[in-house]
Amino acid sequence: MRQLPMRRSKLVGTEGPGSLVISPEGETAVVGALDLWFRDYKGIRSKSIEEFEVHEPRLKAILKVDKFYKPPEFRKSGIDSIDSIPNSNLVIPLMRFPRWHFCSSCMSLKKLELDQTSVYLDCSICMTKKYFKQVPFVVICEQGHLSDFPWNKWVHKNQNSECRGNLRIRMIGGTTLESWRVECDECGINRKLKGITSSNEETKTSFLGDNLNKKSLEKYTCEGERPWCGDERDECFAAPVAVLRNSISVYMSKNVSSLAIPGDYNENIDLVISKIQSPNKNLLRTMLLSYNSKQIKEKINCVRQHLRFDINQNILDQEIEDALMYLESGDDYKFTEEEMENPERLIKQKEFEKLISRVNSQELKVEPEWIYEKDKNYENHYYKSYLERISRVVRLKETTALYGFDRKNYNIDTEFSKYYPLLYKNYDDCKERWLPVSEVYGEGIFLQLNVEKVDQWENSVPVKEYFQKYLDRVNHIEKQNLIELNPRNIMLHTLSHFLIDEFANKCGYNRSSIKERLYLENNQIGVLLYISDGDSEGTLGGLVRLGIEDKFFSILDKAKNNAEWCSSDPVCTEIGQTQGQGVNRLNGSSCYNCSYIPETSCEIWNLYLDRSLLIDEKIGYFKF
Repeated sequence: MRQLPMRRSKLVGTEGPGSLVISPEGETAVVGALDLWFRDYKGIRSKSIEEFEVHEPRLKAILKVDKFYKPPEFRKSGIDSIDSIPNSNLVIPLMRFPRWHFCSSCMSLKKLELDQTSVYLDCSICMTKKYFKQVPFVVICEQGHLSDFPWNKWVHKNQNSECRGNLRIRMIGGTTLESWRVECDECGINRKLKGITSSNEETKTSFLGDNLNKKSLEKYTCEGERPWCGDERDECFAAPVAVLRNSISVYMSKNVSSLAIPGDYNENIDLVISKIQSPNKNLLRTMLLSYNSKQIKEKINCVRQHLRFDINQNILDQEIEDALMYLESGDDYKFTEEEMENPERLIKQKEFEKLISRVNSQELKVEPEWIYEKDKNYENHYYKSYLERISRVVRLKETTALYGFDRKNYNIDTEFSKYYPLLYKNYDDCKERWLPVSEVYGEGIFLQLNVEKVDQWENSVPVKEYFQKYLDRVNHIEKQNLIELNPRNIMLHTLSHFLIDEFANKCGYNRSSIKERLYLENNQIGVLLYISDGDSEGTLGGLVRLGIEDKFFSILDKAKNNAEWCSSDPVCTEIGQTQGQGVNRLNGSSCYNCSYIPETSCEIWNLYLDRSLLIDEKIGYFKF
């Protein structure tokens, strides 16, 4: 497969190992496994990839891997040995998939190789070179496998068919699978494709698996192909489902992210750590590794020499030593078994502690804008008694790691390591187990609600009665542990969505650029609304300026007013309060016309939303 330009950030998201990417010409390819990365055109692995390493000790301790690396960037090699460029010609491996193509003239099917570059091929029927198009279907299963559609087996209605006659695709007009069929020139047999995308989640069966074999009662099961690893196959007995190759269910990335938070040390130590970890200090990191644990003075002198233009010379030797000790012990950072039961909660607890204080470090700068206890005039303002604090997050760094993917259905599972083998070709043989990460800088606004006010509201009789009806309605649904179900969490999540809508109208960024980060554990009733960008300097202040007290309360007022009416009312409100809406009716008064935002911005895929808990005359938080 020829090489395609790819964004490094997407390689840690929707275009990670095992995903299908599309070229400008409409051809698709599967991204290769991690143990095939950091290689050049000739397949030679780079021996100096340390410059791509990312240090994030807390996240590494949670995911329990050896290292994090950023995806490689492409660099052209130098003209000669003098003009040597490190890590040049590194490419992301791509394999052509699906392999089945059909002739643009006679519609004959032909299976190509994974490394095929040209699609202008000799057609045995047309007897000349023709352009071959990729078929639109692939087969997936819940175990993460990705296979070609079994054209030969399907048309012959037998998974053990030995016929190797020429196959053709026939289309009789129309946009449904009813108009598609495949036929064999040798047998003269043909078969429609109707139903191949159907499956039954309750019985874990599929139309393709149940109906491929017509004369035999034997069910057709997944063939276990792993094209992102080459011609690898696993034994698999899952029900296979055919889907369009551009379907969202083909690849659903599994990510975990954290904000970089300063440790319990002063700003000088934080500065030294930040400079040592920066991408352009690879030589310094390499030299530090050459010293043994007792050569402290040599290490300090090495740091001072390499960072003489980056740090103040008044920084003490002890501060540099503390920074080095932090970096060296970071990989051995340990969490208890109890803490690891909910790793996302663990990450957010540490972040929340920093966001409710004043912080000024290289990677996180938090400036409290307004605090309830310090505002003597809060009684004169309608909204101030509902909030605890507003803080402007002038600078932040978010690290996101890709630890796996799902196909067909997205599963909530905090056992991260069970997904790692999907990303590798030979996971058990890897000497170094690592995950790809991306680092982005940005800005945001942190909002914390008044805990006492929330407690009073949540314990009021009308709210308790309303929420008990909600629990009765969703009690039969399998719990996914997305959030703890209580009124405050659903209310805050809904408020977050309306604020994102209003911020987008004011700051110039679109809604998909603004993300939410919810803090919903114990007394952590807060939300961070932020923008992150790939540039090392972050964003330009368009969002954070809206966190100024006078501007924020005006925006909150408009967000609250927008929540009071939906263009689908009274239907949205009435159905939401009585029957529920959305997936499994997990939402109350909430729909696409009022409170849904792009799913890339929402932490919980537009689930657990209800405008009534914000603005209803009897149960609304802002009416209490």
